[in-house]
Amino acid sequence: MKQENWHRRHAVMLASQLPEETEDALTVLRLATQLVTGFLAVPDEAPKAPPVFSIIQSSKSVDA
Repeated sequence: MKQENWHRRHAVMLASQLPEETEDALTVLRLATQLVTGFLAVPDEAPKAPPVFSIIQSSKSVDA
């Protein structure tokens, strides 16, 4: 994927939120990467439509 300017802007925005200590910042980035590649990358299963049931009645009388 080609890096676009908006990618860089988001990176700067995220980097400004990181802890000052390098090791802590890298830990946060590793955890964020795990979230993106794991939890967020798993597609939600679309809810399945319930089965359609039809009640069919005979046009003939039951007493006949």
